[in-house]
Amino acid sequence: MNTTKYMIIIKGEIKTRDVKYLEQDDASHKMNVTFNNRKTYSYTLDNVEFLENPKFLDPRKYHLSKDGKNFFSVEAIYEFVGKNATYIHVCFKNNVERDYYKSQLDIQESYLNKKDAANVFDYIKETSKLSNLKNESNGEQLLPKKFKKISFLRSDVALTKYLNPKSLKESIDGEYMPIFPFGCNNSQYVAVKRAMENQISVIQGPPGTGKTQTILNIIANILIQGKTVQVVSNNNSATENVFEKLSSSKYNLGFIVATLGKSDNKTNFINNQKTNYPDFTSWKSDDIQDDFMQQVQEKSKKLKTVFDKQERLAQLNQELNRLKIERKYFNEYLNETNVTVDYTKYKRSMKSNKWMKLWQECQSIS
Repeated sequence: MNTTKYMIIIKGEIKTRDVKYLEQDDASHKMNVTFNNRKTYSYTLDNVEFLENPKFLDPRKYHLSKDGKNFFSVEAIYEFVGKNATYIHVCFKNNVERDYYKSQLDIQESYLNKKDAANVFDYIKETSKLSNLKNESNGEQLLPKKFKKISFLRSDVALTKYLNPKSLKESIDGEYMPIFPFGCNNSQYVAVKRAMENQISVIQGPPGTGKTQTILNIIANILIQGKTVQVVSNNNSATENVFEKLSSSKYNLGFIVATLGKSDNKTNFINNQKTNYPDFTSWKSDDIQDDFMQQVQEKSKKLKTVFDKQERLAQLNQELNRLKIERKYFNEYLNETNVTVDYTKYKRSMKSNKWMKLWQECQSIS
């Protein structure tokens, strides 16, 4: 039985590789199925499906995974549609074949299958050749080399948002209340919150403005959701800076980081693994987790309120300083011109017509 052309379903189970041949008995309205062990059994026609003409899925354009584990070395994918379910036949490069219910698999279609997205991606690849980012050892351009390796693109990665900006969500559902175990100021608070609420976020600033501290807080917010995070850079010093901060005696969190990248880093990481990790039993308690997170969110809201008030106070102080300077120069002007002003005539509760009269007097003086 050619498993890439046909699929046999008996009582809802995939039996293609077990069947030698089958024959329909019109008189009894049954299907006689002979298995590879030469035994023959009769089934009602409703219990047997003979599927053919499958749809071919190019493995370069589709990626498969099952229970969170990705399939590798896939040579061909065939989709068979039955009466009650859809089935997938997968051929691997080591001559191994497997059958699955489609509902068992996570099938991701490459976003590059879309013509418009593919055109934009080709344009980005061409413009990447103008980049001056080069390999320090051999001078090879980095971006064109990386783009050349991309043949498949998931629809949920950041790059797809650049290929189709209309698909970019403005923010996640609801308001995210961040945590700040590494401390923060108002601008860092806003940066972390926006990074967690949006699919793409750009944070920039000169040296010493707390970008590394912001990165550490973003990492903490990702980890608390049970996710992993990858920190990448075009140079090692930037990622090493993050690792050094986490590894410092103040935090002692270097063990949560896998320093990878170039082959030497990977080798050193594997060879220097230790088994004496800290005791994690006191790190998390499921009993108080919900209450704890609610308390953190409430404190995060209060923290933002404090930051807003501090920022408003700073703005008012700046306005006050400007007014003091203006008054200083105004008094100097009055002394130079021998003009006297009776301030008792002008009070805060003065009506608009009196303010207009004051403005006219000032105009006449000038």
